[in-house]
Amino acid sequence: MERKLLFYLLFASFVSAYLSITVFQGFLTLAFAVWLFILLKERRFETFRGRLTVPLLGHLAVLDLSSALFLRVSEQWRRLVEQNFFTLSYFFPKVLDPEGVLKLLRWTLAAAPLLGLLLSAKVWVSFLVYGEIKAFWGGKFVIGNLLALPFFASLYFALTGEGLWRKVLFSGGAALFLWTAFLPFERSVVLGFLAGLLLFGAAAFSLLKDRRARAALLAGGLLLAAAGTAAALQNPKVEYWIKLVESRGLNAETLNALSSQRVVIAEGALELVERALEEGDYLKLLIGWGYGPQKQYENLPPPLNRIINEYESFLPITEFVNGGLLGLLFVVWFYLAAARLTRETFKRRDELFLLKVSVLSAAWVNLVYHLFTLFWVPLNALFFVLLAAVEVLNQRGREKT
Repeated sequence: MERKLLFYLLFASFVSAYLSITVFQGFLTLAFAVWLFILLKERRFETFRGRLTVPLLGHLAVLDLSSALFLRVSEQWRRLVEQNFFTLSYFFPKVLDPEGVLKLLRWTLAAAPLLGLLLSAKVWVSFLVYGEIKAFWGGKFVIGNLLALPFFASLYFALTGEGLWRKVLFSGGAALFLWTAFLPFERSVVLGFLAGLLLFGAAAFSLLKDRRARAALLAGGLLLAAAGTAAALQNPKVEYWIKLVESRGLNAETLNALSSQRVVIAEGALELVERALEEGDYLKLLIGWGYGPQKQYENLPPPLNRIINEYESFLPITEFVNGGLLGLLFVVWFYLAAARLTRETFKRRDELFLLKVSVLSAAWVNLVYHLFTLFWVPLNALFFVLLAAVEVLNQRGREKT
């Protein structure tokens, strides 16, 4: 009974993520309560075994310690508690039986294209009627992250479905989702989709034995790349970046403008490191300055020291400031563990291979996105569940053989 309830709560959290962040977090909170009940009732502490367990929990422990010692912005404690709480979503699917996890992924993939259509309609209506690019909640980056799973689910159904119309329908849906995801042209999201496409394309190519089918897949990939490049060159953001480089040349000022002030913010991080070395404050170098906004922002030039409310640069720098050397090592460990999970999935080409790769491709959109920003947004909880589900299915495959 409890597992069935957890199953429905996880599926409801996935569906609600496209519509409301508050409802999404509400379902995850209920899922946490049910998961904790199962964990304590059955003493299922093997739940904590997993490739991502140590890096995720280690990262949180370092941030909690550094924030307890050094954080002086009380507002950020809510964000830190939220991060602690919802990172545990990685462990939720691990108390379900493998068949329940497989059912959860099948339901999720089946619902994803419909939710993608709903989100795409909202984005395009907002854009065409009001001139704004908006989802139901959150900033522009949310659009691409949410459309990752509908896109790869549509590709999965287009490849595995029977009947020409079914293939055409899902291919058209995938094209719409990709177009919508690229509309805001958030560079980190675009790079994430490129990584996911390479992953999915490699999996699909390896499954095709017929030369003509492989040639058709390669031709389709080249056509998609050409169309994407042509569309990108017409994007106002890209046109601005090109003109900026042509007029100013490629220098530190230009790189800072192209990176949305991340270069200047990175320079601020170097000042923090230099100050810590001068003062002999090696503990901060080890565990960081704490999560979120820092009073150390006064080392940044105006107006950045007034408008920046969170330390957000390239992920290695961001993590070093927030969690020090230990926090950075745990994040690197996390990415290596996710890569190892992906490699294991490719080595184990069972009947669920393409389904699992579809989920992993969507997850890598989110992971690549985070290389250029903070390691945490609420949507991470959704992708942690997906990564854990793939891990459970891989374990199921090992036990069968």
